[in-house]
Amino acid sequence: MGKQDNPGVVRVNDWTLDGNWHGNRSGVSTIGVFLIVLGLFLAAGQLFSEAQVGASAFFLAVGVVLLVVGVRDRSDLALYAGVFVTALALSDLLNSMSLIHGSGWGTLFLGLGVMAVALIRSSTGRRITWTLGIGALLALWGGSDVAASNIANFPSDRLIGPLLIVLLGLYVVSRNRR
Repeated sequence: MGKQDNPGVVRVNDWTLDGNWHGNRSGVSTIGVFLIVLGLFLAAGQLFSEAQVGASAFFLAVGVVLLVVGVRDRSDLALYAGVFVTALALSDLLNSMSLIHGSGWGTLFLGLGVMAVALIRSSTGRRITWTLGIGALLALWGGSDVAASNIANFPSDRLIGPLLIVLLGLYVVSRNRR
């Protein structure tokens, strides 16, 4: 008998950015079409203020799709990318629609999203590690910027240190209880 390939071995013969769907023989690159649409949205957002809302909504949809793919496939990379894109697009969309004002919203949403990723990961049996702490720090940082820009004479910069000490204390207490 001749030598047979091991069925457990995966071999990559070609590495391209064609991204075509299986069975699609038209030769049109999915990634190329995505980049064209992305560039048109970005250009329209720079030229027309009304198009800024459309560009933000497009990125929000991309972020939500990444989140769904991350949860479905249990992909940490897709989850983190989805949180990042969704948080920044949501902040920009709400700001361009004049529903929120001031700075810090993107950081606040990003912190809340990172904390949500930590909770999603813990629901699949993984430990909550540094992700929850980083998310809480980002949420505090963004929240203090939001408070400082929306509430006159709010001393948010003087409250960060005490809040970090409280969070550290909560972590130590919850760790000892386990």
